[in-house]
Amino acid sequence: MAKRVPVISDERLLSEAGLQGLSKRTPLLPQQVTLLTGLSVAALKERRRTKPPKPPLPMLREKAHGAVWYSFGSVCEYLDEWLPLHVEAEALHAKRLARAATQAIGGFSAWLNAAHPQTNRWPCAIIGPYKRPVDAWATIRGEIAMGRSDPIRWLTLPDYLEARLRAAQAQVEAEEHAAAVAMAKDRQARAGTVLGKTRVRPLA
Repeated sequence: MAKRVPVISDERLLSEAGLQGLSKRTPLLPQQVTLLTGLSVAALKERRRTKPPKPPLPMLREKAHGAVWYSFGSVCEYLDEWLPLHVEAEALHAKRLARAATQAIGGFSAWLNAAHPQTNRWPCAIIGPYKRPVDAWATIRGEIAMGRSDPIRWLTLPDYLEARLRAAQAQVEAEEHAAAVAMAKDRQARAGTVLGKTRVRPLA
């Protein structure tokens, strides 16, 4: 099957002003929906299978087994339910744009210093074996390396700080484990060397 080409690029989708003027009918790939909602592709598939299906709902397909697309409007409706905003879809769209524009003034550093702990979210890439959260836009600009399987999540400031702490603890534990393994191997090698040099004296 040929690889599907997104209608809108991930870079624009995650940019500070990328959502401005975007039509509610704009089709998005499931992978792009994960960038905006934090849901995994597997979670989206499971939500489609429930009875009744849970939002965000996919667009109608011409073929029974055709490729799945989501409209930008369906993502906005899901976010309206997911975030404690309780506003109409158009008002939600405007509020999200205003929040993104406000955050963009100072960028990631300003968000760290002034973000509301519950309502202000920032797109973070969860990278590496320790799942360290970093600014998603920094990965898009190429300033921080990101693996293909590393997800992007919208985090509140407490979520971000907790994830950073978990990543730091995981790194310390991994380094301590590696040091202990290296020490054990070194002792084993030394013991083998000493044993090899020991000679048994013959009986008189």
